[in-house]
Amino acid sequence: MSRTVTVTGDFETAARAAVAAAALRVREHALRQVTAYTARAEQAAADPESSTEAAHRDGVAYWACTARENGATEEQITAAEQAAPRLVR
Repeated sequence: MSRTVTVTGDFETAARAAVAAAALRVREHALRQVTAYTARAEQAAADPESSTEAAHRDGVAYWACTARENGATEEQITAAEQAAPRLVR
């Protein structure tokens, strides 16, 4: 019985570690997407012919929500938005 408990405990530990690692990867990807979509929105805002700024802002919101769901703080999301290159207008 002791062996069964050890194997079960090892499996549970491994499963929890895998879930935590997956959430970390999703969070990191989502934060990169926040940066990318913010940059696209900034670029679209600078172009008077562009009609895609709102769509890119929606992308920022989606990826920020995904980041939050996977443990990102508001500070991390704000930092990701601020990391986007800014265009000089």
